[in-house]
Amino acid sequence: MAFSILMFAVGIALLWGGTESVLHRVPKLAAWLRVSPLVVTVLLVAIMTSLPEFCVSLFAALRGQPAAAVGNLVGSNFVTLTFVAGICALWRPIVVGPSIQARESSWMILSAALMLVLAMDGKISRGDGLLLLASYYPYFRGTLADARRQRRNAAPPAAGPAHPWLDIAIMATGLGMIVLGSNWIVSHGSSMARQLGMPDLLVGVTFYAFGTSLPELAIALGAVIHRHADVTLGEIYASNIFTGLAVAGTLCLALPLPVEPTIVHRDLPLLIMAGVLLQMFVTTGARFVRAEAVVMIAVFALFISAQFLGFGISLP
Repeated sequence: MAFSILMFAVGIALLWGGTESVLHRVPKLAAWLRVSPLVVTVLLVAIMTSLPEFCVSLFAALRGQPAAAVGNLVGSNFVTLTFVAGICALWRPIVVGPSIQARESSWMILSAALMLVLAMDGKISRGDGLLLLASYYPYFRGTLADARRQRRNAAPPAAGPAHPWLDIAIMATGLGMIVLGSNWIVSHGSSMARQLGMPDLLVGVTFYAFGTSLPELAIALGAVIHRHADVTLGEIYASNIFTGLAVAGTLCLALPLPVEPTIVHRDLPLLIMAGVLLQMFVTTGARFVRAEAVVMIAVFALFISAQFLGFGISLP
């Protein structure tokens, strides 16, 4: 137990060190490519920070823990959408850009709703996985088209970065530190959970989900501190979309997964409800404020209470 606690702490240190490396280089990389930081976040950072969800769910499924694998995917998206978004807006109200209002929030709800529909028969098959992957393509293509338009319309920089490839290498190293730190946090945190006798689904939805959401928390909160508003919500939404469509799709192509009834009747409906609620907040005004953040954190508390107390919540 003492060793697990020590490695858990080391994982947190790696996480924050890697986050600082990434955040200092997103604006530099965006300037070098002549695109907005949001585009870099959607096309690169969000994908890289979703690697823990993929790795943890894959290894859990290969170890014969399919409930933990699916629980991690759903739980991680829920933690990011409610707890991470709420903590960031509590720290500082977030200005919401038009792209996030018009595109990212809708795609987030679509990804959760599609997963729910496909899981209603009690499994996510290889065909379902292919459909999830295909559904991610229009979102990725739209973001890439935005990047090309921004690059065409941007004025050439007076002088390029002195060492762009060095910045890319440092950013990649930082992302590696984030993934490694998250892995240690998850593995040693779940080891402590197992010593307490927690079942697979509960471990997946809580310890795995919270641990694999730490990169998103680190990036999003760091962006709030550094006043990069688009990076904050862009990371939250883009990571959820990638996890719900691309990660889940790839995982089920490799290994079809059974889905617990609790996921279908409680956790996925709650995820959709949280997505709709956050969409209302970001589209009815230009800011995601502290009062709305408190509501999202309360929804997160309801989700966690449902896991430990075992009560069910279903949408019609």
